[in-house]
Amino acid sequence: MILIKNQEEVIREAKYQLHTTMDDYQTKIISTFDKQHIPMSKRIDLMILLSDIKEQAVLIGKQAAIKGKSEYEGQNQLITEVVDEVPFQYSEKTVTDLENNIQIIKKKIEDMARECELDFELVNLKALLLNLKVTSYINGHYEMYVKDNTLSSKRS
Repeated sequence: MILIKNQEEVIREAKYQLHTTMDDYQTKIISTFDKQHIPMSKRIDLMILLSDIKEQAVLIGKQAAIKGKSEYEGQNQLITEVVDEVPFQYSEKTVTDLENNIQIIKKKIEDMARECELDFELVNLKALLLNLKVTSYINGHYEMYVKDNTLSSKRS
């Protein structure tokens, strides 16, 4: 007999995997800088910048989920009951500003890498930053599908 998970369980597991992936990308970016033994103050700045990328990309992902819901009103969609409770709706300008902020932050991190003489790591770093942004965006989208917004019980 095959056991099939309900939609919320599948989405909750996907969220867990996305959070794990986001954490992995953030760790890889930080470890790239650790190769040059950067000062703690720069490391803290880096961690703040990475958190800002994640937060802003999650917000963009949530907005995309809301926009998708308004463009397609299907039956039995989990997002329908969640979105109705969402207190925010972003304008196109706000989403554009969030995207621009992410680009500015990525540039700051790339400049920080150059300052730390990590020029040889820039291509890898750019790829990791893009992956962090994309997984954060997708995570924001998924967060709109699960009402209680909890992660898998596997995450500690």
